[in-house]
Amino acid sequence: MKELLTYIEEFNSVSIFLRLLLSVVFGGIVGAERGTKHQAAGIRTFALVCLGAALAMITNEYLMVTNEHTIDPSRMGAQVISGIGFLGVGTIIVTGRQQVKGLTTAASLWAVATLGVAIGSGFLHGAVMGFLMIMVSVKVLQTLSRRQENYNRILGLYMEASAEDGLKLVKEYVRDNGYQIRSLQRKHQKAILRGDVCTCLEIDLRHKADHRVIMAEMELLKGVHYLEEIR
Repeated sequence: MKELLTYIEEFNSVSIFLRLLLSVVFGGIVGAERGTKHQAAGIRTFALVCLGAALAMITNEYLMVTNEHTIDPSRMGAQVISGIGFLGVGTIIVTGRQQVKGLTTAASLWAVATLGVAIGSGFLHGAVMGFLMIMVSVKVLQTLSRRQENYNRILGLYMEASAEDGLKLVKEYVRDNGYQIRSLQRKHQKAILRGDVCTCLEIDLRHKADHRVIMAEMELLKGVHYLEEIR
C-alpha cells in the first residue's frame, strides 16, 4: 500500500490521470452538496474549479521537471488561490430583503481550489484529509450553525403587514415582551396583498430565544400577513 501511494505521488502518466480524476470526484461531491441548497455553483462548477487547480499544479510540476527544477513549484498554486476570488465573489448576492446569499458557496469554491492544488501537487493523503474536513464543515457544522442562528439574540425579519394594524401591533408585541427594535426600514416593493407595507426590522431579544416560537406568535397578530426571517 505504501509503495502504491509513493508511486501515485510520483510524476508519471498514471499519477497525472489519478490526480485529475480525484480532483473531479472530490470537487463534484462538494458541488453536489451545494447544489442541494439551490446554489448557482453546483457539481460542474466545483468539479471544474478543482480540476483546473489540479491541472495548474501538474503543469507547474511538469515545467519544473523539464527545466531541471529551475521553476518555482509554488508559482501557479499561488495564482490559483488568489485568482479564484473572482469566481467566489460572483456567487455572493444581497437580496432586496437585505439577505446575504452565497457566502458558504464562495468559501467552498476557494477551499475546493486549494484542494485541487494539493491534489495536483501530488499531496494526495493531505488532499483526502482536506476533503473530509471540507465535507464535515459543509454538512456537520451546518446543524450547529442553524441552531446558533435559531437562538441568536438578534432577530432579523422581513414582514408584510397592514399599515394600520400590523405595524402597530408588532411594535406593541416587541415592547410588551421586553424586546427592542434596533432598526426598522420600509422597503419599496410589491407586497403579496395590496395595501400592505413591506418592512425589514431587526429586533434585540435581550437574551437568546427560539426564533421559531417568536415568529409563530407574531404571525398570529392581526394585520401581519407574511413573515420571513432574514439570515
